[in-house]
Amino acid sequence: MDLFNSASNVDFQRHHTNPIIDFLLARPKTYLMLMALLGILALVPAWQIEADFDLEGFYPEDAETIVEFQRISREFGRDDTMIIIAFRHDSLFTPRHLIKVKQMTAALEELPYLEEMHSLWSLNEFVRVDGSLASRSYLTDNSVLESRPDSEQYLQATMKRMLDDPFIKGRFIGSEGTATAIYLRIDDEKNTFSNRREIISHMEKLLEPYRAKYDLNITGLPYFRTQYVETLNREILFYVSLASLLIIIILWLLFRTVLGVLLPITIVWLTILFVVAVLVMTGGFFEILSSTIAPILLCVGVADSVHMLSKYQDLRLENKSKDRSLRETILILGSATLLTSVTTAIGFLTLMTSNVMPMRRFGIYTAIGVIVAFVVTMFVLPSVLKILKNGTPVEDKSRIFFRKIGSLLSSTNRTARLHSRKVVIITLTVTIIFSLGITQLRTNSRVFDDIGERSELIQQSRFLDKHLAPQFPLEIIVDTDREDGIYDPDLVRRIQMLQEHLNTYEEIEQSVSFATLMSRIDHVMRDTPLDSLPDSRSLIAQYDLLLEMTGGVSLSALNDFENRQTRIIAQAYDAGSYRINQMRNDLESYLDELFPEESVMLTGSTILSADLTGNIVKALTWSIGLAFLFISVIMALLFRNAKLVLISLLPNLIPLLITAGFMGFAGIDIRPSTAVIFTIAFGIAVDDSIHYLARFRMETLRGASLHQAVKNTTIHTGRAIVLTSLILIAGFGVLGTSSFESNMLMGLLTCLTIITALVADLLFLPALIYWMNPDITIRGAFSSDAQLSSDTLYRVTSMNQEQPFALRSSPIDQNPR
Repeated sequence: MDLFNSASNVDFQRHHTNPIIDFLLARPKTYLMLMALLGILALVPAWQIEADFDLEGFYPEDAETIVEFQRISREFGRDDTMIIIAFRHDSLFTPRHLIKVKQMTAALEELPYLEEMHSLWSLNEFVRVDGSLASRSYLTDNSVLESRPDSEQYLQATMKRMLDDPFIKGRFIGSEGTATAIYLRIDDEKNTFSNRREIISHMEKLLEPYRAKYDLNITGLPYFRTQYVETLNREILFYVSLASLLIIIILWLLFRTVLGVLLPITIVWLTILFVVAVLVMTGGFFEILSSTIAPILLCVGVADSVHMLSKYQDLRLENKSKDRSLRETILILGSATLLTSVTTAIGFLTLMTSNVMPMRRFGIYTAIGVIVAFVVTMFVLPSVLKILKNGTPVEDKSRIFFRKIGSLLSSTNRTARLHSRKVVIITLTVTIIFSLGITQLRTNSRVFDDIGERSELIQQSRFLDKHLAPQFPLEIIVDTDREDGIYDPDLVRRIQMLQEHLNTYEEIEQSVSFATLMSRIDHVMRDTPLDSLPDSRSLIAQYDLLLEMTGGVSLSALNDFENRQTRIIAQAYDAGSYRINQMRNDLESYLDELFPEESVMLTGSTILSADLTGNIVKALTWSIGLAFLFISVIMALLFRNAKLVLISLLPNLIPLLITAGFMGFAGIDIRPSTAVIFTIAFGIAVDDSIHYLARFRMETLRGASLHQAVKNTTIHTGRAIVLTSLILIAGFGVLGTSSFESNMLMGLLTCLTIITALVADLLFLPALIYWMNPDITIRGAFSSDAQLSSDTLYRVTSMNQEQPFALRSSPIDQNPR
């Protein structure tokens, strides 16, 4: 037998001299040293990786929405530089607690990088003094406050006047007079992650003495962005570590050798390191989507190694030499793994059509990672196996586990063969039923979408919604296109009408505008009702001049320098893009009628979030459509058979439809983080079906009957598919416990997809092949397979001792039929 094996190995090498395989096996030590060196060099940029959250970063820099938003921000100021500290007390308007508010405000003045700070103690009211407009503080200093015998009545009257001021109610004092907030505006030029972290760290120390008395709720976009990043960093480290641990345990249960564990996990860690280095060197950073690249690559990279190790072990169990086993593994699985890597990368690259920048970046870097994983696997795994003198990647004890999988797969194959029509019809029926849920899918995203409702960050934000006013501005810019155009009394009246219309929406709490300001001044100067307005252009211009002289309210936040444009600021709840877009459609028709001669624009962070909706739907449609087109072309070139192309696409479509239908029935909205699930789902399904059909094609080319080809494919390739699916479920399953709702949904829905794809590829696909009975013929385009097939047949006929590969002894083949 040894003589025969030696002769057979020489014969194989003579028939399979391949320059690529020769290159991969030529210098194993050099390749390993090179990979180690690249890994050390990659540590330098990878160590500098940062995370961030920026709503503007969801759009391309030249997108009309973001260009206009930035222009308005430069003109009127930004709405995302404010940290808010909110709290309540039933006796807030008493000397004791108001003094505490003043002390807290004074302590916070120590914070660096602040542009301004406002609290109850910095607020002024308009008064008429000797026929002229003046402003004075609502609250007097401590000595006057404590010495007044009627302080209680005085403070209650002050609170009432504050509640009548629309610029104060909802922002600095709640409607019941028990809640208040302190606002810290960060200098826009110094609003960086490191500076924000320094501010928050120092602020927490300054606020510590007051936490025993008040339940302090900190919110605002700068605070949210910083805490978001800190949480994201912890999550990435935790879940990559946990996923790695689970995968190591699974690899040990599968292979029962140190080599079988270290090889795959080292390859995937190298891959993640290289991709993170590329991410940093190209100006990227971790955000909610790109943070999931590491767990995805962890699973994909290990899957490549498991497929190749399983194949190598099969060949070694057939008593083939190490060199021959390596060459056959690279020849047979190398091309299949390359194909699956390319198709998966194509699936992710189709996200480049998206105008949602995190989706685009996620697609590009994940595609790079998939290709890097393949390259690292092809250089590291064969090199280590070639250098290794003794030992194999699989221990004999693992045969029991393999036998159980083989027995299950034999039963699956038997069911698919005996009940092929029923399996196909039932599977398609279930898919159609789930597909009905797609009609209930809707695209909906929120500003704080990624954080779960129960998280502390969201709960602190909800404090403002409940006790003060929502923090998300919906802004309307009215442009008269003429200098001092906003002094038109008819325009001011129409702006007031717009505010009244805005108040009819449940999602909007309150609004302020230039009309609000004019109404307040007119009330003070002429003792008119609070909703009255000046009735002449000259009077409005006079009030404007008086405002500049008093400095009571900054007009720059409402009007531009030339008084051509004015801004209406409404405080809206984070109702989601679906509802905001409904409101916008209603508002746009109303605005067209109300301002026929002016140009009007809706903007603000609320609108930025809502504008993502159309981009997501467009990106998802293009991504899935292009992916199907590219995969169909690849399948057509690979199989040259219409039936097999159809057979190959159906199992890939089923997981997508079932996942989408489940999301619809479960009320899970499509947003950036859930939209990419379809790309991941498609990549997973395509990988499994390509491995299956490539092996099926090879078995057929070797002369096996349809029944034998399907059986061999289901048992041998099915085993690797089951193992990689277990690894994928472990990798993505850990995300199901994430505090980030988007990561949690991605993990759970991807696990659903993996299970569905597993059933589709190992039960539905064999049944479909049995039912449709495709004809496989040898094509010149894939000469390597044909060469392998002819060589196999040559050995079978010329050497009676050699058996076809599918019939050789291995742990799987010992299963009962």
